[in-house]
Amino acid sequence: MKLGSYHNVFFVNDALEPDSPPSLRILRVLLACFGTIALIVFIYASVLVYEAWPIGEYSISKAGTFGDSFGALNCLFTGLGFAGLLITIFLQREDLKLTRAELSETRVEIKLQSRTFRQQQFEESFYRLLSLYRDNLTHLSIRSLDAGQPRLHGIDALNSRLQNFEQACMKRLSSFPSSGSELDKDDYTYWLYKNCNLNFPRQARYLESLNSIISLIRDDCYDRERQENYLRIFSSQFTIYEIRYIFYQAFLNPNYESIRSVLSSSQSFSDRFSISSIPAGHYKAMEHLWHISLSQRNPNDDRLFYRRDFQTARTREAQRRQKEKRK
Repeated sequence: MKLGSYHNVFFVNDALEPDSPPSLRILRVLLACFGTIALIVFIYASVLVYEAWPIGEYSISKAGTFGDSFGALNCLFTGLGFAGLLITIFLQREDLKLTRAELSETRVEIKLQSRTFRQQQFEESFYRLLSLYRDNLTHLSIRSLDAGQPRLHGIDALNSRLQNFEQACMKRLSSFPSSGSELDKDDYTYWLYKNCNLNFPRQARYLESLNSIISLIRDDCYDRERQENYLRIFSSQFTIYEIRYIFYQAFLNPNYESIRSVLSSSQSFSDRFSISSIPAGHYKAMEHLWHISLSQRNPNDDRLFYRRDFQTARTREAQRRQKEKRK
């Protein structure tokens, strides 16, 4: 009989789950075991009868002697039973190993599912708040400073107030006194604060939605290492007018510590805000008032004019212009 035939006799495959391991036919295995034991006993007894034949006397004592002759067979089955017990213990040990491995894999899968769920939940909240932020910007409304003019909305409203603010700043030619006394720094910071307060009205709904997104990223992001990626996505949505308006609102309002914190700690926000043409003196005043450190890049840092060959070409261009003027 081939090995496949033995497999078909003692094992059965689950038709509903073909990939699962085959199940053992317990009843057939028990019958095979008892049949094998009975056959061994029968063969052993037959050999004894054959060797003792002819039997001259039938008595209890002779029958007892015949029964004692099975002692070696009893020892054999006792040894086999003990070996079976050891095999059972070994198989149970292997099953426990497999169970532990399956539990470990299950824990890993649960962690991955939990991480995936947290990611989906966070991103759903993030993009919902981002959409709310854009809607609040669109519906932002500011009264026009020109009498009889309609209210301004969205980016146009921010741009209008920023232009008025720049005109007010042009009246003061001096910049932040970095090398001056603390009183001089306080005076400049107070002037800028008062000017910002006059030109930038509170837009609570718009700014609170912005503040909520920053708080969500800082406090609820599923992976701390990916916080900067979401801050980069968020900051990339800002127009130049939003950047400047947010900067001055962070300068004004003591409740917007989260905005000031992300300005000083996030590379994405720092890069985005540093090329927004905000005067360096206003950065210094922000640092002086709130005791934070801000980095400001040159607006041309994302250009190649600093290259040596470009600088040489610029020098030659200036020389050509001078020669043309002389002619």
